Amino acid sequence: MSKIFILGVGPGNPALVSPLVKETALSCHLLLGGRRNLKIFPDFKGEKKVIEGKLEPLMELIRENFPHKRIGILVSGDPGLYSLLPVVKGYFPPELLEVVPGISALQYLFARLKLPWHDASILSLHGKDLRGLSEIVRSHAKVGIFTDPLRTPAAVCRQLLEEGLEKRRVYVGENLSYPEERIYALTLQECLNLETAELNVMVILKEE
Repeated sequence: MSKIFILGVGPGNPALVSPLVKETALSCHLLLGGRRNLKIFPDFKGEKKVIEGKLEPLMELIRENFPHKRIGILVSGDPGLYSLLPVVKGYFPPELLEVVPGISALQYLFARLKLPWHDASILSLHGKDLRGLSEIVRSHAKVGIFTDPLRTPAAVCRQLLEEGLEKRRVYVGENLSYPEERIYALTLQECLNLETAELNVMVILKEE
């Protein structure tokens, strides 16, 4: 039986793509992914389709090409952590899917900070209202956050301060795994003036 492969390509550096993900991607006839992820595979000889805009036409494209083409969907980080996996599962039964894990940006940041993350609360702010965020941060000593262009680290810290939080240590990782990688260690107050690249994630720790 043919499969639709959902491939975790990690935080962006090709060196962090697992051999299995690379082997599977290069064996596909059609690769779908963001522009940044597609660039990870310059030697791919098949057809590439950029994922942008509405997802329904993308799912229809997969349906039209499956099963006579081997299809790979490239997702940043790990497929099980805020990726397209739930969307794809809404269109195709699990038996048609094969998921190959990757390294998430948050996993990478925790590693760079030399911190375990089994006890962290993980959340994505993509398209979310920041109100009430302090309840989550207040109730967890360690929080990992996926930001978006509007819910920036500065906006997150501003919201937390407005909701009465103070004693927290903030780590922001931008362009993780790329040559221009930067990791900042800040207080909530210091983070208010931080301008970051669009690719960033955060870790917020309760100070002892």
